[in-house]
Amino acid sequence: MMSLRMYSLALVALLMFSACATNPVSKNQDFVLMSEKQELALGQRYAAEVAKQMPLMPADDPLVKYVNKVGQRVAAVSDRPELFYHFNVVDDTTINAFALPGGHIYIYRGLLTQMNSESELAAVLGHEIGHVTARHAVQRYTQAQGYQLGMAVASIFLPIPQTVGQISNLLASAIIQGYGRKDELQSDELSIKYIAKAGYDVHATTRLLKTLKRLEDIRIKEAKDTTGKAPEIYHGAFSSHPETKERIEEAVAKSSGQQSVLAEVGHNAMLAALDGYPYGDSPEQGAIVGQKFLHPKLGIQLEFPKNWVIKNTPQALTARLRQKKAFFILQLKELSKRRSGEDVLRELFRKRKLEALHTTRRGGFAVTQAIVNTSAKQVGQARVLATAALKGSKAYILTSYSQRAKFEDYRADFEAIARSFRSYDVKRDGDVPRIHLYTWKQGNNWKSLAKTDHNILGRFTADKLAALNGMDLNESPKGGTIIKIVR
Repeated sequence: MMSLRMYSLALVALLMFSACATNPVSKNQDFVLMSEKQELALGQRYAAEVAKQMPLMPADDPLVKYVNKVGQRVAAVSDRPELFYHFNVVDDTTINAFALPGGHIYIYRGLLTQMNSESELAAVLGHEIGHVTARHAVQRYTQAQGYQLGMAVASIFLPIPQTVGQISNLLASAIIQGYGRKDELQSDELSIKYIAKAGYDVHATTRLLKTLKRLEDIRIKEAKDTTGKAPEIYHGAFSSHPETKERIEEAVAKSSGQQSVLAEVGHNAMLAALDGYPYGDSPEQGAIVGQKFLHPKLGIQLEFPKNWVIKNTPQALTARLRQKKAFFILQLKELSKRRSGEDVLRELFRKRKLEALHTTRRGGFAVTQAIVNTSAKQVGQARVLATAALKGSKAYILTSYSQRAKFEDYRADFEAIARSFRSYDVKRDGDVPRIHLYTWKQGNNWKSLAKTDHNILGRFTADKLAALNGMDLNESPKGGTIIKIVR
């Protein structure tokens, strides 16, 4: 009689034998536990979830329509032209793009902003189309399911807890965060193949690679300038990793010999598509303008003293005094009933003594302020200047804090930040930073352009403007060239 272990191994072998399919790209047999019908259904399911959880720009937005036009052109010459491809723009500043099974492609506005030609856009979309045509998500799903099956077989003999029930959720997370290096490299090569067939300039891939490297360098400079430490760097589509760079350059060189000299670049078309869109966060998310934070949707603003570095996230607005242990957080609390600012602060700092407690009215807000001793992760024993600004059902909670022994050193800054909190009006206070087109003149340089707009992007505005236009700080476009500026 066959043992239970032998039966289990035979079952695995049978599944492996019966689950082979021809890969649309390599034409080789792949071991996959998913039919094309299941692949398309999985893509539709995840796409519905993404639509619920991510801020997607509407399909009739001009920028989305432009992305779709370019994407459909590239998809039509791919290895799976029979699929219906769906191209979406995520209204977020992240430098990224990703693909779901079955042809659902997503590109972030933050990455679009950095592009300087239609061929660069085609290259990124071609990369994501490559993930779809090579069925990378299906292969990842099979790996995950294989791991799950292996655990099930092992659990017959060993008391292993069932900890892999959410494998599909893990797969979705993996897809959005990026595939493995082998898959990314294959998609790089497929992108170059597809955009060449679609009539785009394949050299756009290397130009975009250089832009991403510049952005990476600026992020490192900013992080070191703020905290003294380098940040984590994402290595996904068109990673600037040396191995990827060399492979892409080799693939581009091979394609260049077969490409027409009339290959489309589309510099002006790409810039025209970006004209007027926010450079950073959208008005719905709030935006950083120099040392100010504006939130048009909520109708509030704040201003920070010199040398404070501001960061806006979906969870909170944070700031830090450059290379010092002095911090700030702004959070919004929705109230279910009318309460005083003192009640809000007492609930926030339970069982803590509120010192120097006082309430006043300022600009339509009821403002309550106190000083509290507590603890905080970054500083340990902390002293906090806490402010609750109430208007209607919204309570804006501002907390500035440092080590207790250093509090008086930073108190003037803390109080200045709290006093700056007030209502926002677009006519009086200006719009969020947006992309505008400008014709380069002889004598221009990036530092002078940055100074003209009061270093709107912060300490490294000149570096960012140069990178925004695909250049280093010491490079300049020819006179008469249309470029992007931010104002």
